[in-house]
Amino acid sequence: MRIWLSPLLALSLSCSMAQGPLGLPINGRVSQGDAKLEGCEVITFKGNEVVGRQITERSGRFGVVLGLGEEFAIEFRKEGFLPKRVIVDTRGELPKDLVDIAPIEMAMSMLKAEKYEGADTDELDFPFAIVRYDRGAKAFVQDYQYTADMMRTNGALLLMSGRAGKD
Repeated sequence: MRIWLSPLLALSLSCSMAQGPLGLPINGRVSQGDAKLEGCEVITFKGNEVVGRQITERSGRFGVVLGLGEEFAIEFRKEGFLPKRVIVDTRGELPKDLVDIAPIEMAMSMLKAEKYEGADTDELDFPFAIVRYDRGAKAFVQDYQYTADMMRTNGALLLMSGRAGKD
């Protein structure tokens, strides 16, 4: 099953989960618009504890495997860009008859901080997206309404800064 979630965060998934799976693999690419973003720090947190850290190379690619039964945050940081955070909640009740967990493919587009100069970006400190297991979909999926609300907030902040549409 393939699901496209949003222009700024896309998860493409297929899920047929595990008998005793080791974790939820997430592979992705960080970009700025159409360009791959080298040198972006990808930090994985379990609670407030850093459990993983990597820096994207020229391809902008990253990969993590998250344990099940926990809540994680994946944070994307690069000098000159607003940080972004995604919550991945693996605590959901997974069906007992699932065989394995297919990787989530995540595309994260970073936003240049200069576009938000003069705007209060505190609202963007919240996670940009939340991913959790959906029993109806039988897959880890993004909370669409939450992400849509964050995208509206992002657009409103761009308008407040007077930089909407400017490069």
